[in-house]
Amino acid sequence: MIISANTKISTIIKANSLSINSIAEINSNFGKLKNPVLRRVLAPRVTIKMAAKIGGVDVQVFFDKLKKLGFEIDNNSSDLIKNSDKEINKNMDNMFDLENDKITVLDVREGLAKGIDPFGEIMTAIKDFSDGEVLKIINTFEPAPIINVLKQKGFVSKVEHIAEKEIHTYLKKVVEDKSDELNEKAMNEAKTDDIDSVVASFKEKIKEIDVRDLEMPQPMVTILEELVNLPDDHCLYVHHKKIPQFLLPQLDERSYIFLSKEIDVDNTKMLIFKKLD
Repeated sequence: MIISANTKISTIIKANSLSINSIAEINSNFGKLKNPVLRRVLAPRVTIKMAAKIGGVDVQVFFDKLKKLGFEIDNNSSDLIKNSDKEINKNMDNMFDLENDKITVLDVREGLAKGIDPFGEIMTAIKDFSDGEVLKIINTFEPAPIINVLKQKGFVSKVEHIAEKEIHTYLKKVVEDKSDELNEKAMNEAKTDDIDSVVASFKEKIKEIDVRDLEMPQPMVTILEELVNLPDDHCLYVHHKKIPQFLLPQLDERSYIFLSKEIDVDNTKMLIFKKLD
């Protein structure tokens, strides 16, 4: 398998489960991958590039480890990533004025130590932010997946390594967030009354799950975990209370099509399947 800096950790683990231990050896932060619950939460969101930032190492460290397991490396990806990062970081400091910016501080270290994913807490904290407001996340590693998600919502980031186990990440809203409008448009386009005939077209190639009774964020985590193991010619048939908006960009990133049909206020059917050329 050929990998690059943009290959997801979940893809690597799916290809070779021995990679869990190999990656865990790189940095103590990656020991979380040995925990099945945290692995389900983190691995589908994190690329090699993101993981390298979390661990404070070069992507080449990952490549060297994974080559020993038989992975082939796209040699152009590392240089492209380095050059891109240098150009972005040149102007990033100028976007912040930490003495005068309105800053909200969120320390997620205690929750992470208990295995709690801070994603929901972070998204709640920035929900009503106006342009120019800053969220300061105190963490034990650089939260690259969160930075990537909030970049799409109009935030820029600045990271300070205070100590080995203390990282301050500043996220500043600089443009109006259009993602909710885009998500609403995507949800409207996904609605159909003909979902049963689409299900029938897959015949036996269907995996059916019910996530209506799961606590947040387990419905989305469960769906993404199922998709990791779903063959490309199969579909995932999901019984959900509603369409989870944070799931939509994740599906788009992974080249999935989704259809939905609302049965009643607490019952929505979702059909998710791969875009095939």
